[in-house]
Amino acid sequence: MQILPRKIPFRPTLLRSLVLATGLLLLGHGMPVAADESPLPELGDSVSAAVTPEQEFKLGRNWLRQLRGATPLVADPLVQDYVEHLIYRLAFHSPLTNPDFAVIVIDDTDINAFAAPGGIVGVNVGLIIYADSEAEMSAVLAHELGHLSQRHFARSMASDKNSQWLYLGALLASIVVATKGNSDAGIAMAASTQAAMAQKELSFSRADEQEADRVGMQTLVDSGIDPHAMPEFFERLQKQAGESLSMPEFLQDHPVTESRIADTLNRANKYPQKLALDSFDYQAMRQRILTTYYEQSGNGVLHYQQALKELNPGSPQYNIAELGLGLAEYQVHHYAEARKAIEPLLAADPARVDYLAALSDIDLAEHKYASVLARLEKPLTLNPDNYPLIMYYAQASIGNGQPKAAIDLLEAEARERPDDPQIWQLLVDAYTGSKNTLGIYRSRAELYYLYGNEDKALEQLRMAAQQTREDYPLNAKIQRRMREIQQAKADAKF
Repeated sequence: MQILPRKIPFRPTLLRSLVLATGLLLLGHGMPVAADESPLPELGDSVSAAVTPEQEFKLGRNWLRQLRGATPLVADPLVQDYVEHLIYRLAFHSPLTNPDFAVIVIDDTDINAFAAPGGIVGVNVGLIIYADSEAEMSAVLAHELGHLSQRHFARSMASDKNSQWLYLGALLASIVVATKGNSDAGIAMAASTQAAMAQKELSFSRADEQEADRVGMQTLVDSGIDPHAMPEFFERLQKQAGESLSMPEFLQDHPVTESRIADTLNRANKYPQKLALDSFDYQAMRQRILTTYYEQSGNGVLHYQQALKELNPGSPQYNIAELGLGLAEYQVHHYAEARKAIEPLLAADPARVDYLAALSDIDLAEHKYASVLARLEKPLTLNPDNYPLIMYYAQASIGNGQPKAAIDLLEAEARERPDDPQIWQLLVDAYTGSKNTLGIYRSRAELYYLYGNEDKALEQLRMAAQQTREDYPLNAKIQRRMREIQQAKADAKF
């Protein structure tokens, strides 16, 4: 069932350009070179000389911190968890060996996804909005993983060692200006710099695109996903571009031509077309995104009410629409109506995290923290590693005046997910609730660091070190962390 919000205009984000600009600038200034131990296909000495996997990892993670500080992200543990699981599912059926990803979901309605050095994978909410099925979204992600597995970024570095540093620096600055609110200045600077250089300098070659399509399609097949989703989505993107005043960002860097659509269709036809039902998990997650944008137009509730009249009660599509109605009612603060829509769904499927999260959102909005804790206690006991349940339980514990319970959960989760800003933000809140200034300093330091502000991170750690002058083992840990952040800051200079 296709459930789309009102027409949302595309806003080019130049994310691919930012990947290349930042990567080139970082690479040009003294990163340590390690032996190439990558299990990926041998790409030749010129590629290894340009950038090693270790360099790619460092520059990618440095770039990610800059991106977080300049771009609005979606802070929804359920959406984050779904996207991560899908990417890892695809990765484990791709040529990538031992994948280690940092996944971000960007609050941008332009259709885009990207993969950057260091295992950085980003998804715009626009892709989730416009991809009708999990298979279509998977097709885009599998294509991006194809770029990553074939090290096309490294190839581009090897092909042009005399890059235009000044141009790329200006482009990077323009994006930072634009994403921090001065969009007119950013767009003007980007336009002037792009006029000075051909767009091909910032895009993968046609051969790279074909290779990513081929590798991505095999990834879909090996993941049990219909490969026909790739040409079908490309065809819809091409049609969308023809009907819109603005071209989707994905098409700016991945041109879709008739020959490319035909090529992917011919490849897909070598495999049997699968008619399996779409993923319920995908559609349930997608409603969380869609209802946010419906709320801006004010017609979400009416849309889902009409959809329910046209569907068979008890069918998967009906349950998705019922969930969407509950989420839409929640968005406009009709909490009683939202409960009425979602509670029967949870009663029929008590273990489904989508329903647990939806009711938890309502309870948190009404400050019914004890209700969240009571509802989530058993599911969390049965699924102690479930990321969304941990985050909701911790948030409710803080609100219910039980920060110690939240700290115990979150510190354990932070050891598993040290690069997750949502965890560190909740830890700041939990330590604030427990009046633990040392915990506040250390958590704030990690949060500042993940958003690319190393100076403020170091300032927080210096205050933490002052508090632990006589606790020598703990002070040594803090000093070591300061050295790590200082080194990361040095690596990021260009």
